[in-house]
Amino acid sequence: MSVSFKGINEQVVTFKTEEELAVGTLVTVSDNGTVGPCAANGKIVGVVVSSRESIAAVQISGFVTLPYSGSAPALGVTAIAAASDTKIKADATNGKLVTVVETDTAALTAGILL
Repeated sequence: MSVSFKGINEQVVTFKTEEELAVGTLVTVSDNGTVGPCAANGKIVGVVVSSRESIAAVQISGFVTLPYSGSAPALGVTAIAAASDTKIKADATNGKLVTVVETDTAALTAGILL
């Protein structure tokens, strides 16, 4: 029997952007109703799931698989921050609390509930 975390509490919100963002970009709020790419150590608001011109659909909750940098985030409730605009890292000091439900150390990805 296999398990799936997809669709759990999934929420996607439309934001303005200053530039077209690639799918998978980690974003943070950069202005009123606007998101931009996370810098290293940035606070993650969500992940771009669709983007066109100056609008992006951003997943702000639910299950997502993201690449990580450094050590794999610990399973369970843990804090993450942006390692870059496309990768996460464990960050107990400045990170956002999420639930890590799976890690793949070969692919360097973590399945998390935002």
